Parts: sequence; C-alpha cells; structure tokens
Amino acid sequence: MLVDNYIQGSSFTPPHKTQFIRWQSPTPGTVKLKFDGSLQGNSAAGGFSIRDWRGEILEMGASNYGNTSVILAESRAFRDGLGAALKSGFYRLVIEGDNSMIIGAFNKELEVPWCIKTVMQDIQVLAQQTHFIQVIHIYREANMAADWLSKFGHSITDTWHSTHCDSLDLK
Repeated sequence: MLVDNYIQGSSFTPPHKTQFIRWQSPTPGTVKLKFDGSLQGNSAAGGFSIRDWRGEILEMGASNYGNTSVILAESRAFRDGLGAALKSGFYRLVIEGDNSMIIGAFNKELEVPWCIKTVMQDIQVLAQQTHFIQVIHIYREANMAADWLSKFGHSITDTWHSTHCDSLDLK
C-alpha cells in the first residue's frame, strides 16, 4: 500500500494521510490467496481467489456454509483457499484477508476465538505443508474479488471451484 501525506506541487497538507489501495503482486514463484466471508440474513458463504505474480487467476472458489456466523465463514474460506492452493501444487503463498481477528489469530498475535478454534487448527496443519507462507491483513477495499466470490457463494447450494470466470464484475 502506498501512502502520501501531501499533494505533490501544492502547499496544502491534508489533515490526514491519503492512502492509495491497490493490488500488490507477489514475487514470481509465489501466489497470492485472498479470502472473504459473507453473511446475508442467517446464511453465510465464503470465497477465495488465487492469483500469480501477474495477477492472473489460477483458481477460485465459493461455498455456501448455511446458517453460521460470519467469522466462521471467513475462517472456512481461508481454510478452503489454502487447501485448494496446496492441492493445486502452490506451496509459496501470500495470503490476504480483511478480517483482522482471523489474521491475528493465525499469526499468534491474538487468542483464537473458541468458535473458530477447530478451523484455525486445520489451517495451521495445512500451513505446515507450505514452503513459504505470509498472512497479512488488508483493507476491505483491496479484497473486492474475494468479496464478490463470497457473495456469489449465497447463490449456490454447496461448493464451486473454477480456473476462470467470465463475470465482468469479478474481473
């Protein structure tokens, strides 16, 4: 993320920092996994995308988790995405999500909430199979593709995976 605290060529200094939020590519040989969860009424869903260093979608998925909490949906989307990455042979990962509690729990900065303890244990076991893993909190605005996929999860009854999507909204 780039941060500017002034407008170039101007003597005006805004009272707060302006933040430009954009997709940052991982290094070649590393893939980026983004995940998100969604709650609509009592229905929860999750989604993830896996992209290479050029931003090309390698894999994506969405799931309808039924009647559960949004934090459980977010953690399950993380687990589903990590599992899909490993199954596809991607062992060098930068993982981004907009739920600071899940990111903090994975990085051992926060205690794992009891309601997601089992899912987080699954994630830790999967993470041991990677060669490199970095898990980072990002702003919601930088997580729009995973957000779209999590909302798409509400329109299906189980799980969906693909290596491409023709939706202009997703692209």
